[in-house]
Amino acid sequence: MGSNGGAPAAHGGSSASGGSIVSGVAGTLASGGMSVSAGGATASAGSSVGGAISSVGGATDPCAAITCGADQTCSNGTCMCKSGGMACTDGCFDFQNDATHCGNCTTKCAADAACVDGACLNPTCKADTMVYNGRVTHYTLATSMVACHYPTATLPQYYGAMNQYDFATSGVCGACVEITNGGKKLVVQITDECPDVAPNTQWCFKGSHHIDLNNAANDALGAGSNPSVTWKYVPCAPTGNIKYFFDKATKQYYMAVTPMNGRNIVNKMEAQVSGKWTALKKNGNNMYVLDGIDYGTAPLKFRVTDVYNHVIIDTVAVAADKVVEGTKQFAACP
Repeated sequence: MGSNGGAPAAHGGSSASGGSIVSGVAGTLASGGMSVSAGGATASAGSSVGGAISSVGGATDPCAAITCGADQTCSNGTCMCKSGGMACTDGCFDFQNDATHCGNCTTKCAADAACVDGACLNPTCKADTMVYNGRVTHYTLATSMVACHYPTATLPQYYGAMNQYDFATSGVCGACVEITNGGKKLVVQITDECPDVAPNTQWCFKGSHHIDLNNAANDALGAGSNPSVTWKYVPCAPTGNIKYFFDKATKQYYMAVTPMNGRNIVNKMEAQVSGKWTALKKNGNNMYVLDGIDYGTAPLKFRVTDVYNHVIIDTVAVAADKVVEGTKQFAACP
């Protein structure tokens, strides 16, 4: 059977080997799959026919005029990050946690703020000027662990046990107080509790504002026996970074951790599990607990917030019955 114009023809017009059928191209046989002739012009896939940028079938390539940033690739006209995060013109960023791109490409948090869940969290530094009138006694510690869940071997030179009511169910653990006795002043850290039970009822009753000091602190303050004193909360002056003590019961599906050596009191702890921040529940023994969740065996990322909204994000190797030093410390309030 002949073809018009002397050229061989396949059924339906022109044929293309390699699986492609090209119809509507007069008298042309395309070999190799994708090169076609139309009205005397030859066009390959992705080349210009009549001035248009074309892909197979003549559709416009949505990425042809798109220039993406570092670590990005174009997909259907949109820049996508190869390694996760959200694409901006200056790179890929975690909008949930990056203080330079918080919530979007353009929002930058203040220098002392943090990006938490896509919003800037600003510090709320406010000096505590309250002065308490109380008394002090002294004691010798006879346990391997204090009420704030700090191992005895880790305690500072000067520490004290706060009366049960100001202790606030471990709410002031790690706080520092400046005690004034006559002309002498001394800063001690609150690490223990003086409960309102015998034989402490004469000292640590409600409203007493009593602090039971270790012997070294009592001697340094020249406190003698139960003098009247005044005291107030002050920032601590820690050496080094924040530390984490993991309870000996820590294991798979259960973790209990106590932050230590912070400049300010810790208000909240979270752990990143499967890419999601999960709040740890604080108990009355100053332990932040993650229970019933497999947090894996790799070092765990913590987000720790103090009472002034300073935020630390730290990556820590979990180790039962161990104190692990972190890599950061809370900022000081001005």
